[in-house]
Amino acid sequence: MTKEEQFIFDLEGYIVVKNALSPEAAAELNRIADERFPYQTPETTSEWSVLPWGDPVKRLIDHPKILPYLVELLGDRVRLDHDYAIFMNQGEKRGGGLHGGTGSTHWYHYRNGEMSNGLTVVTWFLTPAPEGAGGFACVPGSHKSNFNTADIPEEVRSFESPAHYVVQPVVETGDALIFTEAVIHGTMAWRSQIERRTLLFKYSPGHSSWARDWYSRFDVGELTERQQRLLAPPSSEGHEAVL
Repeated sequence: MTKEEQFIFDLEGYIVVKNALSPEAAAELNRIADERFPYQTPETTSEWSVLPWGDPVKRLIDHPKILPYLVELLGDRVRLDHDYAIFMNQGEKRGGGLHGGTGSTHWYHYRNGEMSNGLTVVTWFLTPAPEGAGGFACVPGSHKSNFNTADIPEEVRSFESPAHYVVQPVVETGDALIFTEAVIHGTMAWRSQIERRTLLFKYSPGHSSWARDWYSRFDVGELTERQQRLLAPPSSEGHEAVL
């Protein structure tokens, strides 16, 4: 990460990596999504693990433009904790409102010149989210706040009332947004006429896990040696460096 990127992440709790996916890679993932994730009902807009979708998706596990960020934010024994997709059509909402903040698996610290994070998310955007489109939103800087989500009025947490401190980042197709789960965040109603298509890959330090089940329960097919290391179960010892 550049010094400016470090500054941005430390300041806001997230960063947008522009053009992380090439146009060709984004188009291929959208083609696969057309086949594997057809729109059904508002209740079927997420799926636990998209890795069985094939190699183009599995290449996101250790994507060369993103893995260096993860190593800097989480350490060189980072592991993929879980992943899923969120697709939304215009007018759809997702429950939960604003959530997150510091907790047992969610943290952000800066000590001795290094950032330390718990559960950290890479959100891949297969379609754009222009200003006012909705989707991912957060309270920048809240990963360092002395207050938590419960201190935010309910009408703001549920997105029923706007607040200047809740921000919806503007992103384009192919961008990746990396954020710490320690930052307060949530999903606004989707307002764009273009379907929202996002793939969320959530990483943890090698010893930590948010998910109850690990990738051993899924048939994800063949993996490279490094991808196998990234999908290893959590443990305090035995994790090999991924770079």
